[in-house]
This record gives sequence, C-alpha cells and structure tokens, in this order.
Amino acid sequence: MRTLLLLAFVSGFAVLVGRQSSASLRGTDFPDFYCAARMLAAGHGHQLYDADLQRQYQARYAGRVGTLYIHPPFEAVLYLGVAWLPLRRAYLLWSLLNLVFLAAAVRRLASSTLPMWDWQILLVASLTFVPSLLCFLQGQDSLLLLMLVVLAFTAFRQGRGFGCGCWLGLGLFKFEIVLPIALVLALSQSRSITSALARGFSLIALLLAGVSVAIAGWSVFIAYPKFLLHLQAQSFAGIVPQAMANFRGLAYFFFQRDGAFWPILVVTTCSVWALIKTLNDWKKAHRASQINHAESSVDELDLAFGSTVLFAVLVSYHLNPHDLSLLLLPVFLFLHCSLVKGSRFSTGASRLAVGLIAIPFLPPLHLWALSAGSYALMGLPIIALLLAAGPDSSSSNNLAPE
Repeated sequence: MRTLLLLAFVSGFAVLVGRQSSASLRGTDFPDFYCAARMLAAGHGHQLYDADLQRQYQARYAGRVGTLYIHPPFEAVLYLGVAWLPLRRAYLLWSLLNLVFLAAAVRRLASSTLPMWDWQILLVASLTFVPSLLCFLQGQDSLLLLMLVVLAFTAFRQGRGFGCGCWLGLGLFKFEIVLPIALVLALSQSRSITSALARGFSLIALLLAGVSVAIAGWSVFIAYPKFLLHLQAQSFAGIVPQAMANFRGLAYFFFQRDGAFWPILVVTTCSVWALIKTLNDWKKAHRASQINHAESSVDELDLAFGSTVLFAVLVSYHLNPHDLSLLLLPVFLFLHCSLVKGSRFSTGASRLAVGLIAIPFLPPLHLWALSAGSYALMGLPIIALLLAAGPDSSSSNNLAPE
C-alpha cells in the first residue's frame, strides 16, 4: 500500500512538472545547461564562455535568450546525455534524472543513518520541500549535489575519508558550496582522515580539471575566472543577492548594496563566527565520541556534519533558492536525533529549531518572499537552525563514565 501511494504521488508530481514544462522553459535555467552542451557537441567548447555565442545558441535551440551558463566546463559534459533530444524532451528527461538523484539520496540516507525512517516517506517529504520543487521546475542541478553530499556524508560516517573526498570533489560544479564543506572537514578531523579526504578530493579535482582542459583548452583557466568576474555586467547575469538566503543576501537586504565596505565587513564577520561555531560543534562531537563510543555519540557527529552543511550554505558567495535543497540533509539528521534522544531537545532553543524546520515546507511563504524581493530573509531561520541544531554542549559531561 505504501508503495502504491508513493507511485500515485510521484505520478501526480510528474504530471505537474510535465504540464508546467512549456511555461517553465521560457524562464528557467535548464536552457543554459542544454545550450552549453549543444556548444560542446558542435565543437565550440573553447568558446564556452563567449556570452554572445551562448545567446546565439539559446536563440537557436531554446527560442529565447536568458541567463548564461556559469558553471565549470566539465559539468556541460553531463548535459550531453540529454542534449541530443529536443529541448522539452531533454527537460523532462532531466527532471526524471533529478527524481532519481533525490530518491538515491534519501534511500542511501535512510539505509545507512536513519534506520527508523522509511525512504519512501522521506522521498515524499523531500518532494514537498519548496527548494526541491524549484529545482525540478527550473531544471537545475542542486539535487545532484544533494546526492553527492549525502554519499560523502555516509562515506565519512563509515570512516572512509578517501571516498568522502571523492564524492565531495564530484560536487565541484558548485564549488562555492563544496569548498566550505571541505574546509571545515579538513580543519576539524584527525590527521589520517584529513589526509585521506584531501587525496580523494584532489584526485577528483585534477581529473575534472583535465576534462575541462580537454573540452575548452588551457585558456579556460583564464577565461572562466575572467567570465565570472565580469558576469554582473552582463544582461540576464542571474546574480540576484536579494534572493540569496545566506550572509551575502542578508547584508544586501539590510544595506541595499553589494560589494561596499559595510556589507563586506558584515559578511566577513558573520562567516568567521559561523566557521568558529561549526568547528566548535565538531570539537564537542569528537569529545563526546572519545568518552563514549555508543550510538549517542555518533548522533553528535551526525549533527556536526549537518552544521557543516548549514555553514556552507550561509557562507556561499553565490546561492539560489533551489540550492537550499541541500538543507534536506541537516533537517533529516536533526529530526532523527530529536526522535532518538528526545530529552536532549527539551530546551527552548531546540524546540524553536524544530519549528524552524517547517518554514522551508511552506510554499506561500516562499512565494511571498520571492515576489517581495525578500527571499534573503530565509537565511534567518538557517542561522537559527545552525545555532540550535549543533551537538549538545553538555553531551560529553552526560556521557562521562561514573
């Protein structure tokens, strides 16, 4: 019966995406990726960051000119798998792949970390998560990143630092999010784990750099950074600070400026604070695991990893609403720990955190924030969740042997 209900829900979701596909493609991001792959197929990889050529391909294959392809060259190779189809069919196939990415992420998480949770229920809950829905509608790649981060987390949880580094390295198409995660892990783990993680991460990074060179030439190491530095001067740049639910977006919301002294100072100060707080979460989690190797101390390590993901989202220089799909990992970890150790979450701050988790599941709130140009305020519950959902500061004392 549960499987039938899941199939019915997914079928209804697929009908929604299919019916919205024509309207979505006139204003979503998928044509950017699709046309970039078309450029590669036509042998124009060395001109991938030529804005005028990108617009020519968009006009030819998408029937409109919109935001530009701004991701590293190697990701365009992935979209070759759907770019052989007409645009609408390619979008529907990519939506199916997004569903596979999401299902793989929640099933892996349920089997390895959340034994008391049914992955089908997690999948339905994830499909009601507004950033995930935006990812489907916009044809974005954030659910692929979610799957890779979940795989990195489960590898880390099993003590496989090399595997964790490899999975994180594969997520470098969103380096602005992956690099902060890798930084925290490198600063917070033992030397052996850090070394293994660095080897895996570096290996994949070098392989992806080689792929980029193969398709775009050595000049890509100059052309791509130059393209990003001057991106905001382009029309349809897709850089919208007021839609970023992180420190940068909040600074822009309150100062109505981006790149000036005071916004930069605020973002830098908040980022340093968040880094110190996250590293302290790891310190408390390691202390708890040294005192007691029971499942309770493993939960503390899980929460520390969740805090790391929250940190990465907040300090990311570039963030879109669909990127908040990544929050599914810390949200599920926090809810799992609250069920396993209910007494641990009896404080007012922790009860508040449980309430804050509901916010990303409220579509009207997201729609209001987007239409009002106030989506940056969604960063406030993320900050509150980072404050409340970390390892218990008293866990090491509570676990001490008598």
